[in-house]
Amino acid sequence: MLKHLNYKPQIMIKEEKVPFETMIFSGITFKVINRHEAHNIIGDLTDFKNQKIYNVFEDTWRFPDYEENPIFLLAENDVEMDLFEMDFSTEEHPDIFILGFIFKGNLTVTKLISSYDTDNSPALIVLGKTTTVNINLFGSVHYLGGGLQCDTLAGEYNHGELFVKGDLTAWLVYSDDMLFHFERFTDVQTIISANRPDILICSNVQDTDGSIITVENYLPSTHKLSDIVEDSFVENSDYNEEILGNNYLDVFKEGLSILDYDKKDKYMYADFRSQFINMVEVLSETEEQKENGKIVRHISGTTYLFIPFDYEGKKYSQISEEIANGFGIRMRALWCHEDQEIMLILEYLDENGDPKYQWMNDENAPGIELFCVKNAVMKTFEILTAEVVEEGGEADDETEYSDYSNRFSLEEYASQFGNYKLPEDLVKLFEFEQEYGVETYSECFGLTITDDKTGIKTWSEEEEFYNSFIEFAGANGSGSSYAYWIIDKDLNNCPIVVFGDEGGVHVVAENTQKLIQLLTFDTEISVDFDKAYFYQDEEYYEESENKEEFREWVKEKFNLDAIDSNEEADEIVEEAQTKYKQKFNDFLVKFGIEISEEDE
Repeated sequence: MLKHLNYKPQIMIKEEKVPFETMIFSGITFKVINRHEAHNIIGDLTDFKNQKIYNVFEDTWRFPDYEENPIFLLAENDVEMDLFEMDFSTEEHPDIFILGFIFKGNLTVTKLISSYDTDNSPALIVLGKTTTVNINLFGSVHYLGGGLQCDTLAGEYNHGELFVKGDLTAWLVYSDDMLFHFERFTDVQTIISANRPDILICSNVQDTDGSIITVENYLPSTHKLSDIVEDSFVENSDYNEEILGNNYLDVFKEGLSILDYDKKDKYMYADFRSQFINMVEVLSETEEQKENGKIVRHISGTTYLFIPFDYEGKKYSQISEEIANGFGIRMRALWCHEDQEIMLILEYLDENGDPKYQWMNDENAPGIELFCVKNAVMKTFEILTAEVVEEGGEADDETEYSDYSNRFSLEEYASQFGNYKLPEDLVKLFEFEQEYGVETYSECFGLTITDDKTGIKTWSEEEEFYNSFIEFAGANGSGSSYAYWIIDKDLNNCPIVVFGDEGGVHVVAENTQKLIQLLTFDTEISVDFDKAYFYQDEEYYEESENKEEFREWVKEKFNLDAIDSNEEADEIVEEAQTKYKQKFNDFLVKFGIEISEEDE
């Protein structure tokens, strides 16, 4: 997850010279400025919590100081162009490195605004209004300070983040693992996050003392992608979620729309009333409901529920979805059988599960917040009526359901280990995760099946190398993975390494138990070229839903104390490094893999 750093000017920073005064990019003449000049323009820009967004001196992958001729390009007046695809350099000037594009005025682009790459891109900073047909961003922190008007806004991957101040007008706002922050929706039809909620909106709510306060909340998806996008651009991800297909970029570049306006009845929920009543009738007649008085599913930290109840002498039926995992969002629709009324409620819950604030109205009321509830009802009904996939034994609340769970059987998981026997400690962890859900007990951690070694082969395609590892878990939210380094026929005697998604591979734990102990810290691992480490920032830390259950389980099963500090985590990593680092570095060098100068 990207963090916001408050910049404090330092006199010792040497001011960089610019290689020339102006430069043409996409047919526009920009003024070339250095970091200090850029800081004077964007250094005080803040997010919706009044935290500064940009520190151009931070020397990270966003604003590195190791590139030659780092510059910002500045447009001081309004700009209009046909197509704006950001890049770090141009054919005319291949030796410069563009850190960001700053527009002081309005930016109007006829077809498409696009970032360079999902891993890294120049930043887009517009202080005026931004207008385009399609805008596709990733790879940096982007800021649109005067509002945005577009047909489709899409964002990808957690190396990107977007802040939009002012009015947002868009038919589709789509995020695939990228955070979006919005001040207000002026005219927004559809909000879709490909997996977890990644889109935040500011709202004015009434505090307990009657005062009006502004809060920033995650807004769940309002639709499925296929409800509004033309079918040829919709694909299914590994998690059975709908995602945009690769060919949509070709359409974006032509300035054309991927939306299907003939689907208006779908994206406007024209027939929601009759659909909802039918759902209630179908669920009321199921054997499970008649036996248990409710139907409930718990899948990956989300609860889907149908329950009939009586309140003040009237009969109600409720269909609801509650998203935990630190979000605390509940969406529910109520059908009053006597009054024939439908009530839609979007609630944000406190730590005790009680509503902090809510949006509530009937099914005909306008508002994007109520579209979230309608989408939740549709999804919940599909899940509650899905075919049960039983793995032997009696079904319960944690039973898997086809098409709506990313879990897999132990036999399927073991297939990637070939002739090696799964360590008993890993089997125990598998069983715990099956019960509580992936990524619900330690930040961004989950067991995975990776039997093609595609990622490891990017390091070396020599068979001896890639067959020396077995990947078995996702390590963080950006794509790093944990693997056993096979130095013994018994995996209990093999250390665990992490393969970084941006470079760097390091030993992190002596064995499975030590990794499990690290997971009690509830903090994803950070991996760079020089090192791998755990760092928990108290300001941004959000506890995983089942953290305490996991800690208690680790104590009970392994008699290991939970990790409570960065220093304790460092100690476990350092123990493994002391034992295996030199041997591992020698192994990497054997295959021509570069190691840190510190390790030589």
